[in-house]
Amino acid sequence: MIRKGRGVATVYYPSGFNGGGDPDLATVRMKPDGTIDVSNATAEHGQGFKNVAVQMAAEVLGVDGDIIKLDNYNSDTAAFSMDTAGSRSTVISGGAVMNAAKDLVEKVKAFAADQLGVTAEEMDYADGRAFVKADPEKGMTLAEVSGAATYGGTMLMGLGGWWPGSAAPRDPETGAQHGSDLMSYGSQIVDVEVDDETGVVKVKDMYVCYDMGTVVNPMQAEGQAIGGDVMGIGMALFEDLAPSYPVSMQPYTTDFTDYIIPTFNDTPDIDAVSFYENPDPVGPFGAKGCGEMVNNTQPPAIINAIYDAVGVWIDEIPATPEKVLKAIREKQDAE
Repeated sequence: MIRKGRGVATVYYPSGFNGGGDPDLATVRMKPDGTIDVSNATAEHGQGFKNVAVQMAAEVLGVDGDIIKLDNYNSDTAAFSMDTAGSRSTVISGGAVMNAAKDLVEKVKAFAADQLGVTAEEMDYADGRAFVKADPEKGMTLAEVSGAATYGGTMLMGLGGWWPGSAAPRDPETGAQHGSDLMSYGSQIVDVEVDDETGVVKVKDMYVCYDMGTVVNPMQAEGQAIGGDVMGIGMALFEDLAPSYPVSMQPYTTDFTDYIIPTFNDTPDIDAVSFYENPDPVGPFGAKGCGEMVNNTQPPAIINAIYDAVGVWIDEIPATPEKVLKAIREKQDAE
């Protein structure tokens, strides 16, 4: 018989490593043709930081992102990044890019002021243009500044860094500690069907909501969340890397014949992804991280849903049909 169940799980997750020692640096450099290079050594392996870095620089500079490129091809020459881990790229690397772009704006204002015969204090900046506050028609675009600076022997480059700061000391009496100023949150609901004659579990629907502060790139964030759902299904029901202990510490799963991953047939239509946009006062533009968090809630939610369906707890993932059927039979025998 097919039995239905629903499970819920929640998660909170920090952005970066707030124990200390987790900084990033960035540069924003103008080129002779008015285009801009952003430099930061964060490794791009699918989290979408290249787009986020360009978006943040473009927002500060008030220009179209099409004229900006992230240069992280060489870690020897790119501005320092501590690491690509800990759900930190958007927040910490992005914060460094934001501050570097702000620094460039001040340098552009100072250079344009000199060209226009006024002081930097008399200048303002908006929408890719530095201008005199008292006479907004009198000003220079970024492209004009870039050309004049380059061929005048001046290099204009914004420099910036960002560090979330160290966590507060652990309370010696209670052991309590404030782990992070930048905490993201998520909640997941999963509906499953369990065949109590075979132990097969089928995920039917998934609903998820995340608070990751300001959603910098909604399309990428939704893709991240959906990808996390699929990965979470794999962890909960299929993927097993257990070593062949005590014979060997090497995993016995060596290819996709043994290491089972979910396919399209195992994945429901995931269209209920939502975001509670709650801008954080610490993160750049109010953003928080959403990296690893998005595949944390699915396994416990699925296990809870299995219990709701057939009344048995699976205490070891993946919840394979063999484990589920064994638990069901043990429960029946106990009754």
